[in-house]
Amino acid sequence: GWDDVASPTPLSAMNLRNCVLLLSVSAASAFGARKPPATLKPLLAPLSQATLALTLVVSPTPAMGISGGGVDFASSDISSRDFSKQDLSNKDFSGALAITANFNGAVLRGCRFFKTNLKDADFTGADLTGVAMEQAQLEGTNLGDAVLEGVYFTGATLDQAGNIKGADFTDAIIPDRVNRALCAREDAAGTNSKTGVDTRDSLFCK
Repeated sequence: GWDDVASPTPLSAMNLRNCVLLLSVSAASAFGARKPPATLKPLLAPLSQATLALTLVVSPTPAMGISGGGVDFASSDISSRDFSKQDLSNKDFSGALAITANFNGAVLRGCRFFKTNLKDADFTGADLTGVAMEQAQLEGTNLGDAVLEGVYFTGATLDQAGNIKGADFTDAIIPDRVNRALCAREDAAGTNSKTGVDTRDSLFCK
């Protein structure tokens, strides 16, 4: 009975494209070098159009990659570049070499700095709300007066940052060990000029 028939597995876009390609190839193979009968042309034409459409939709484009893809500034050498005062919200800097780069006063909301080398970079007064900085190298990085609300610092060398005075770490994701190290620093002090939040309060320092 119908109850014993297994439910069909939903087709992904890739599988659907492959099915259309298979139908097209099968049709071509069936007729070889001969032209298909005129009665089948209205059926074969949509197949070719569907194959092209699905190929354009499903095939990856350079903008869909990150590693080695060069999206925005990903995997680029931007060392010593001057990005000060610029609005670069939602840009991708993943894997970039950004040693001594200048982001002073820049708006960087929602950016990705995954595994980015930011040694001695300057983020003084920058807005990094919601930024992803997992596994970023932050040795000597100046985060003074920066807005770091909700930033992901998992695996980053945040405890080796050059300056954190006046930084707002509200809701930032920081490993406990690193958080304790930050609270022990003399420059874990001051108030952020934009948010009015005390640095030690944002880190829940005792």
